Amino acid sequence: MSAAASRPSRGDGMGILVSLRHVALALGLLLAASAPYVRTGEAPAPVRESREETDGPKAVPTRPAPTQWLDRIAEFFRAPIVNVALVALGLIGLIFEIKYPGTTLPGSLAALCFVLFFWAHSFVGQFTLLAILLFVLGLVFLGIEVFIVPGLGFSGVAGAVLMFVGLLLVTLAHWPEGQEDWTELGATFGRLTVGMALAIVGALALTWSLPNLPILNWMVLKPPHAEDAALMQAALSNSGQIELLGAMGVAVTPLRPAGKAQFGAQFLDVMAEGDYVAPGNRVQVVEIEGQRIVVKEV
Repeated sequence: MSAAASRPSRGDGMGILVSLRHVALALGLLLAASAPYVRTGEAPAPVRESREETDGPKAVPTRPAPTQWLDRIAEFFRAPIVNVALVALGLIGLIFEIKYPGTTLPGSLAALCFVLFFWAHSFVGQFTLLAILLFVLGLVFLGIEVFIVPGLGFSGVAGAVLMFVGLLLVTLAHWPEGQEDWTELGATFGRLTVGMALAIVGALALTWSLPNLPILNWMVLKPPHAEDAALMQAALSNSGQIELLGAMGVAVTPLRPAGKAQFGAQFLDVMAEGDYVAPGNRVQVVEIEGQRIVVKEV
């Protein structure tokens, strides 16, 4: 796996921002759709008995309430083990959408899992709106950390904390008042922590095994074979690109460490020696190996 494939460039950032925006829009639509089902604490209006019911029992066929099947589905997704699975799969999808931008499938999986999580708990929770706002704000901070000010650290930590608090808050039917409520809150905290831990382990395992999976290996750029590398080297020599060694250029995109740089009229994919080179800074080619062009900031 090449480093260029494992780190998002500025161009790839637009695809990830679109995916993050889709998650936020999906949660907003969820809030609007689930609003009628959020409990307000008001007692239901009394139901008047019909004349036939007061006269005596009759064999009248009864049908379940229109939303009864929705309640059952929501109850299934509120089950502890399902909660852990939704959080783990959602975070794995989010991690992979950032790591391999433009693939769409991981971002769609993340959006589906988080929408199901918030939707299921909106039937019983009293803090759905606040929870969704905190979660979306966490996504915004995460996007700032990845694309706008990479390496800052604060935005990424704040985003992760806000997302976690949003996931925790939506599960509360009411603010904890007694020992039993605090115990349940602790259990929910533990389940979310387990889900995050599983997501990290799963993402690392999939990153290691992804090139060998027959269905998902299309997401990863495979390194060229020796013969292909030799052909690339010959092609570079014939095209004159090998003569770029020592040439001076300008970084066009952020080099983290992969990105694009301009050398005269050519725009080439390069790899920086350091961790980060800001766009507009001057760089020099110090090594060319196959299709890999290494530059350093000067």
